[in-house]
Amino acid sequence: MEQLDPARPWGKGLIQDVKRTLSTHFVKEMTNFNQRTVAVSLLMFITVIAPTLTFGAIYGSSTEFHIGAVETIIATAWTGVFSSLFSGMPMCSVGSTGPVLIMMTAIYDLSKDIGVPFPQFYAWVSVCWMFVYTTVTAFFDLTRYVKLATRFTDDIFALLIVSIFILNAVGSPFRPVGLLRYFDPDKIVHVELKEEVGAPEEYSYVKTALLSILIGFAMTGTIFAVRSLKTCPFLCSQKVRDSFHDFAVTIAVIVWSSVKHLGFPSIETEQLKVPDAFEPTTYACCTANCTTYWPDDCPDATAPFGT
Repeated sequence: MEQLDPARPWGKGLIQDVKRTLSTHFVKEMTNFNQRTVAVSLLMFITVIAPTLTFGAIYGSSTEFHIGAVETIIATAWTGVFSSLFSGMPMCSVGSTGPVLIMMTAIYDLSKDIGVPFPQFYAWVSVCWMFVYTTVTAFFDLTRYVKLATRFTDDIFALLIVSIFILNAVGSPFRPVGLLRYFDPDKIVHVELKEEVGAPEEYSYVKTALLSILIGFAMTGTIFAVRSLKTCPFLCSQKVRDSFHDFAVTIAVIVWSSVKHLGFPSIETEQLKVPDAFEPTTYACCTANCTTYWPDDCPDATAPFGT
């Protein structure tokens, strides 16, 4: 059985961590700007922006647009940067997840039931629960018990996360997400694309599904192929091969996005829904026909707090 390190309660562990970090690798890592940091930054942006916008839209529908895509982008950006700089876990990927959505929806429903403003209630839940919980855990050095978790626990959790990502990417039998789900003619994206085309009889969900699946699997294959260049005998030097490996995801996204827009401009595919203006979601138009904001348009929308 793994032996625990001596306990460092009452903030002693925090003080030692700060001293060990600031006096050794903190400054070096914070000033280590090179090609690899640029590649990782682009990878993180591509990896985080899609679920951020997706969850932002779901947050909006679940909280009557008290929290939406814009708020989710801001929160993900500043918490990700702050966590990378000061949390001691620079490789931690901060972003929206399903459990957070479930908790937020439950808190919103509870705030409506007890008649308190949701933004303030949600903020106090975050402060009183997350901040106090993590502070107490660090202050009494309770994190040392993580050492008791075996490799089996780590592998099981990794298998769970990988399975969820692969299942949601290919096609989940439990949720309407994944590439294979494009063959469902009732998928909501097909309804939206028909409206964008303007001529529903000219829209073919089969073409959209086939192109989406081909591009999805081709992009995945391109990523693995470009990454494999790191150990191949081709190209002029190991530095060039490392560069292709670092920018594999970025290269694949640019190549296949260009293939779609230049080679198949007449076939509609699902796009990331990016807000037209950087403004609070509560004040966004509820339909495509409105020209102003609440209360002139969208009178049925929930009034923003403080108005």
